[in-house]
Amino acid sequence: METMNPMSSTAAARQIAAAYGDWALRLQEDGWTPSLLTLMFRQLRGTPTAVARQMERETERVYGRFITRVRRNPHALSSIGRLPLWICSPDYPVFKHAKQSLADVTVNDGRHLHVIDFQPPAAHSRLPVPIADHFASDQGIYVHSDYPLLRLHAVPITHDLGAVVDYTLKALRRGLLGEDGVFILPRSRSELPMRGGLLKGQRGAGAVLGMRDLSDDRALC
Repeated sequence: METMNPMSSTAAARQIAAAYGDWALRLQEDGWTPSLLTLMFRQLRGTPTAVARQMERETERVYGRFITRVRRNPHALSSIGRLPLWICSPDYPVFKHAKQSLADVTVNDGRHLHVIDFQPPAAHSRLPVPIADHFASDQGIYVHSDYPLLRLHAVPITHDLGAVVDYTLKALRRGLLGEDGVFILPRSRSELPMRGGLLKGQRGAGAVLGMRDLSDDRALC
């Protein structure tokens, strides 16, 4: 489990979660379509911090594959502000709320990852089907035996987006991870390296404070 940051508890954590919720509602009002993604992983080795980083890197890999289905050239200037937006948060099993398989609650101690996905308006996307249908029919694009991802599931968010965001960030609100455990894809333009290389996504309080700028100035993974 990540080291607790003081901002990950009590009022500060709730404030951060509320800021994500407000941002999500603004995106929806601007014509972005939300879905809830769940990523389950194979057994990963290492400390809880190392496992968290492996899950994050794998999420970045999946995102990198996915955006090529939405934009023909995601690295083109014309794709800035038109790439899918992912708000990513680790999660843990809550036994009293859901029936889960033994594997789901024992592999990686039940840890998995939730993503609030925002798809750009249809005029800016070449994805021919809804995102839930895409991931259901094209798992093979993302799931391979030599990568950590075990399966990926998506469902459209048709109502009460704020409650879904709150659910997605429940580990943050409950103090099960530090505020830097939540990360955003793609990275902002200011975080892009001059040359190749992989940087961490926007995350935590800094990401929340920069949300208004990021929504107008998205960059590429």
